[in-house]
Amino acid sequence: MLEKPMLEKLCAVLVATTMWVLASAGHAAAQGTGTIWDGVYTSAQAARGKTTFEGTCARCHNPELTGSERGPALKGGTFLSHWEDDSLESVFNKIRDTMPPIGPNTLSEDIKIDILAYILQSNAYPAGTVDLRPTGSVLEGIKIAKKGIWNGVYTTAQAARGKTTFETACIRCHGADLTGTNGPPLVGDKFLGNWETDSLNSLFVKIRDTMPPNFGTILEPEAKLEILTYILQTNKFPAGSEDLKVDSEGLDAIQIVRKAGESVAAPNFALVQVVGCLSQGPNNGWVLTSTSAPVVTKEQTSTPEALKRAEAQPLGGDTFQLVSVAPFKPDLHRGHKVEAKGLLYRDPDDKRINLTSMQMVGSSCGQ
Repeated sequence: MLEKPMLEKLCAVLVATTMWVLASAGHAAAQGTGTIWDGVYTSAQAARGKTTFEGTCARCHNPELTGSERGPALKGGTFLSHWEDDSLESVFNKIRDTMPPIGPNTLSEDIKIDILAYILQSNAYPAGTVDLRPTGSVLEGIKIAKKGIWNGVYTTAQAARGKTTFETACIRCHGADLTGTNGPPLVGDKFLGNWETDSLNSLFVKIRDTMPPNFGTILEPEAKLEILTYILQTNKFPAGSEDLKVDSEGLDAIQIVRKAGESVAAPNFALVQVVGCLSQGPNNGWVLTSTSAPVVTKEQTSTPEALKRAEAQPLGGDTFQLVSVAPFKPDLHRGHKVEAKGLLYRDPDDKRINLTSMQMVGSSCGQ
């Protein structure tokens, strides 16, 4: 048993450590990094903002923030699509410099930042532990983004309903642990490798239109969506506060991605995607240098949205020989940053990609 002086010292250390962790979390929020899904305001701040909003802004924007002939909606799809991919700084500047129309200077910045917190709360963005502050450098770093798969896109109750249905309709082929028997696995690296970078809508359509085999119409789409949420839960994607909806546009916007920092090596002969610098190698061959790690893909060519993501992808430190490169006119892309897709072959002495697609994503190879 610990003596009292030692116990008091241990408690002091634990308290100090806990305070440091909380302060670190608050500091990260205060620095304004990440997205509005990271909890960038507090519930108390939103409550203050609600009081001011109801007295000052509701006449034009409606008490429900749904808008009127005098002012636009401040929540919902139209509002979010207008500001998507922008920063909170842009929204705050709009409020600070133009609202209310009769006199933007009648409210202080501190009051207006509280109103912005209330707008975020009304759009179901989660609260955090640190007040949002009217500081440009902080607000600029907080991006307005659609909900991602790691932000909680289903509820625990929805996944529980999906589990019940799964155990009666799917277990025979996919196994009680979802690792697959007569059907493919629905959990783990192989499952994620098959669906990574795809949308939830693609996975839902696969389940809706083809499962169970030969009996695809015995379950309603809503029941199949619940099965999808159970698959997400089993793969440790977190639950949220709202049910996932049968909405192709909404499902299309949610991409299946691994947790930041997690990756798995692509196997030989897999179709992969890499980003790197194109240059000419020995014997008039072509090589891709400074490449990102190969990522398994299902698409032989990329959509404009995928190419935009590839443009922002950082380069790496690998080099691959390119095979079947002539159809892609490499002379036109010498020295460019390109996205390449093809069949991977890799051993310690030989690294090759047999191309199925190559497209420029940057005019230079700056890191």
